[in-house]
Amino acid sequence: MAWLTLDNNRKIKQVINHLISKGIEIKIGLKGEKTIFTSRLMTVYHENISSEIERGPKLIIEKLFPDKGNSLIQLLHEVAVEFPVNQDLCRCTLKYMGISSTPPHFGFIISFPESLEIKERRREERFTYETPEFIRAELRLGKEPSKGKLYELNVLNYSNHGLGLIVTQKDFDLLRILRKGDRLEDVTFFASWAMITVNGTISHITKIEHEKYKGCYILGIHSPDIIRGCNPNNQ
Repeated sequence: MAWLTLDNNRKIKQVINHLISKGIEIKIGLKGEKTIFTSRLMTVYHENISSEIERGPKLIIEKLFPDKGNSLIQLLHEVAVEFPVNQDLCRCTLKYMGISSTPPHFGFIISFPESLEIKERRREERFTYETPEFIRAELRLGKEPSKGKLYELNVLNYSNHGLGLIVTQKDFDLLRILRKGDRLEDVTFFASWAMITVNGTISHITKIEHEKYKGCYILGIHSPDIIRGCNPNNQ
C-alpha cells in the first residue's frame, strides 16, 4: 500500500499533541547508522529559542536511547522520525536544529513537520498473535530481590519493545533509586488474560505535563522479551 501525504497543518498539530500527551515512543533514524534510536516528544516550542534558529514552531525531544545517538544526532542535518498513530504508521524527515537548555525541557530541538507520510498497516504485516493490553506491572527492588520492596505500577502505554509505567506520588522514592540505563530483573506484567515476567532496561523517566496524571512520571522500560514472551510458540 502506498504512503499517503498529510499536509494539513491543523491535523498535523493534532497528531503531534497526541504524541506528546500520551508519551508515545518515536523511532529516530540517523543517516549511515544501522541502530534505530528511540525518544519522545516533550513539547512544541512557539518562540525563537535562539536568534540563530529560524522562526516558526519547533519540537523538543528527549535525549535518544541508546546513548550513542546523542552525539551522532548533533553531527547530522536530517533526522528520520517514525511513530504509530492508532493502526497507522507515520513518518517524516525533520531537521536537527540544536540543543534545548530551557527548563524544564532539556533535549534536542528539531523542526516541526510540514507534512507527514501515513501508511495503513496491512493485515499480513501484523503479528500473528495478539499482544495483551497490559494493565499493571510489579517490580521488586532491594539487595535481596525476594525481600526487596514491591512496587505495583499501572501501565499507561506500550509499544512492541517496551512499556510506560505511571509513577505516582506514593512511589516517588523510585525516582531516587532508578536512573536511565539501569537494568531491571524479573519485572512481571499483568493483562486480563496473560502474565509474563521479563528483564528490561530503563529507557527514560519523564514527568507528565498533561491530562489527569500531571505531576506524575512515566517510567519507560525497554524489553524485546515482552513480545517474545507473549508469543504462544515460545511458551
